[in-house]
Amino acid sequence: MENVFTQKPAPILDHPDYVVGEGVDAMCLTFKVVMPSHLTPILEDMSTRAKGCLERMLQDRTLRSSKSYKEIPCVLAKSLISKYQRNKRLKEVKNLVLPICGDKGRQVKLVQGGIRVPALFKKEIIVVSLPKPIIGFIRQVEFFKRGKVWYMSYSYNTLTKPLSKIRGFLGVDRNSVGNVATIADSKTGKVLKLGPSTAGLSYNFRRRRANLQRKKATGALKKLRRKQSRRTRDINHKVSRTIVDYAKIHCSVLVLEDLGKIGKKGKSRRYVQKSQWSFYQLQSFIVYKATLLGIPVVYIDPAYTSQKCSRCKNINKSNGKRYKCSKCGHFDHRDANAAFNISTLGYEFYGRALIDSDIGAGTVGGPHNWRI
Repeated sequence: MENVFTQKPAPILDHPDYVVGEGVDAMCLTFKVVMPSHLTPILEDMSTRAKGCLERMLQDRTLRSSKSYKEIPCVLAKSLISKYQRNKRLKEVKNLVLPICGDKGRQVKLVQGGIRVPALFKKEIIVVSLPKPIIGFIRQVEFFKRGKVWYMSYSYNTLTKPLSKIRGFLGVDRNSVGNVATIADSKTGKVLKLGPSTAGLSYNFRRRRANLQRKKATGALKKLRRKQSRRTRDINHKVSRTIVDYAKIHCSVLVLEDLGKIGKKGKSRRYVQKSQWSFYQLQSFIVYKATLLGIPVVYIDPAYTSQKCSRCKNINKSNGKRYKCSKCGHFDHRDANAAFNISTLGYEFYGRALIDSDIGAGTVGGPHNWRI
C-alpha cells in the first residue's frame, strides 16, 4: 500500500482564525498614532462622560456592572472597571485613558487601510500601519490626550523568529562609566562602547531644570522634562538596536546583570541618582528586540563583576576607569573587564543548556529568561 503525504499549506499570518488551537511563539507589540482632527470632538465628549462615571466607580466599588454607567458604551465601561475600579489602591486619576478591549475582533475591527472602533466612531476608519505581521486580532486600543493632541495606542501579537544556532555569549555592562553600555564578546575579544556619557548628559538637564525652578517657569520645566525623556528613549533605542544586531550577526546569547535592586541602597543608589539614567528601560528595549529576532536573554548575579579580574578571577578595586590586577598584571578598562566577566559567567551557568539544547525563541511577552 502506497503512503501518500500531503503538505499542509502555509498559514496566513493576518487571518483571524490562524491561532485557534495552534501553539506559536509570539509577542505583543504596541504602537501609537495621532487621531484625526474630525474625531477629537467625539473623544472630548466621551472623556467628559467617562470622568463622571469614573468618579462613581472609585466612590462606590460595589458598582461593578456596566449597566450602572449608561452614559458611556458598555465596552468602555467594562474596560474602565477593569483598568481603574479593580485597583484598590487607586484613589484619583489625573490623566484619564479610554481603553477598548478588542474582544477577538468584535469591538476593534481590522479592515483594509486601518481599524474601526464601532462603539465610538461607528464606520469611521482610523488609518494605522502594522510594521510586523499580525496574528489574530487587535488585542486592545487606548485613547489618551497629551497637551491638546489625542493619540491612540493599539496592541497586537506578532510571530517571533526561531532561535538560531548559538555560538557565543555577549556580555552587556549597562552601568558603565562614560557610556550607556559596554559590550564584550569573549569569543572574539571585541569590545564596543555605546552611547554618550550618561552623567554628563544628565548633569546638563539637571542644571537647566534648576535654573527654571528658580525662575518658577512651570511650563518650560515640563517641556524640558519631556525633552529629556525623549532624548533618553531615543538613545536607549539606538543602543539596544546595536546590541541586538551584533548578537544576531554573531549568533550570541545576550548576558545581562540582574539589576533589580540597583538604586535602592549603598553606592549604587548614589550612582543612579547622579546619572539619572533609565537602565530598566534599556533592558526592556533589549529584551523585546531580542525576542523578535529569536535571541535568548539570560541574567547573572552582578556581584563583583567590576572588581574581578576577567583572566585570573582575582578581586581588585579599580582606580577610576583603569583596572589593573595585582596578581597577574592584567590591565584593562574597568567596564570592558566587567563586560568580559558578565560574558564568562553567562557561559559558565548557561552554556551547556543553550548550546547543547534546541530551545525555542520564547512565549508571548518575552524570550526565555534563565536566572541563577
